[in-house]
Amino acid sequence: MRGSLRIFTWLGIPVYIHWTFLLIFAYAFWLGHSNDLGLWNTLWITGFFLALFACVLLHEYGHALAARRYGVQTQDIILTPIGGVARLEYMPEKPMQELIVAIAGPLVNVFLALGLYFLAWLLFSEEHWFIFQWLMEQHLLFGQSEPDELHYVLAPLASGGLFYFSALIAANVALVIFNLIPAFPMDGGRIFRAMLAVRMSRVRATQVAAWLGQGIAALFIAIGLWQGAFALALVGVFVFTLARAENRNVRLDSVLRQYKAADLMRPSFTRLCTTDWMQTPIHYLQVGLERHFLVFDMQDHLTGVLEEASTIEALRRRDYTAPVEKYMRGRVQVISQEAQLQYVYYLIQQQGVRLIAVAHQGELVGVIDEMGLSQFLKIRQ
Repeated sequence: MRGSLRIFTWLGIPVYIHWTFLLIFAYAFWLGHSNDLGLWNTLWITGFFLALFACVLLHEYGHALAARRYGVQTQDIILTPIGGVARLEYMPEKPMQELIVAIAGPLVNVFLALGLYFLAWLLFSEEHWFIFQWLMEQHLLFGQSEPDELHYVLAPLASGGLFYFSALIAANVALVIFNLIPAFPMDGGRIFRAMLAVRMSRVRATQVAAWLGQGIAALFIAIGLWQGAFALALVGVFVFTLARAENRNVRLDSVLRQYKAADLMRPSFTRLCTTDWMQTPIHYLQVGLERHFLVFDMQDHLTGVLEEASTIEALRRRDYTAPVEKYMRGRVQVISQEAQLQYVYYLIQQQGVRLIAVAHQGELVGVIDEMGLSQFLKIRQ
């Protein structure tokens, strides 16, 4: 994601923070200043936010490691002010696998809440006040200070620590409840989609889950604007947009699965030679529909691709007599005509390949470009 800074890699998964994450610190200091809390309490608030986002990070690792179990890798995890995102290569399509991956994140927060509760009981219950009693006995904080003086200092520290643990426990419980709201594509929405997919097609299940998710997102936005809870309204916009995009992507994927490269390729295409003048592709670009061209050498071997941007650059420079070889790009993506259309879509939309050469039994039989793919999908959808 643009504007993100990589901070570390753990378990083979890089972790990034978006620049807007710095707003968390600004918000913490604003809270401290506006409520006249002083520097120490402001630092406590900042520390709490950092601990909370550590819990969010572990939540995302829950999704990532559960997905890894089914052979799905995670590109990265990105932390933003409104939460974290584990960017999986894809979501497992088997309903039970998707359910496990979706519920793994909230389960991490359940275990964190239980672990923090046990640790708080261990540290702060009267029967287990061992750390603070040990500090008082050893007089570590103030040398030979009197126990009463140490108690005067340690009592508020213990009280603050107990409040800190309580707040983190409550935050993890809130994360579990919030993430299990069936607002697709939140965790609860994905669990809902997985349950629906047991009885209906994945496309239909996604459509129903997306409708419900958008309805809940609209409710978030309305409540957020009405109550002045702009963070909730922002989450609503985020969920509404993602639900719509996920529904569109699943529908698109169902179409892509039905076709191969041979169904889309254009058998007639212009062949340029490395020694041709740039005047030729400039002319074709101005009068024809082709935007990119395959380039061959004198022995008719495929050697490169001349992209539209390079042709326009030659036109801008009025470099009409330059050889095509000067402006072509050497790497050519060649695929079989039996390749799935999903792979074609991936190359063009995600890898930015401008022109794909299609071959059959070692012979070039056609080409595919972005315009052709777009038109094909428009008709099929």
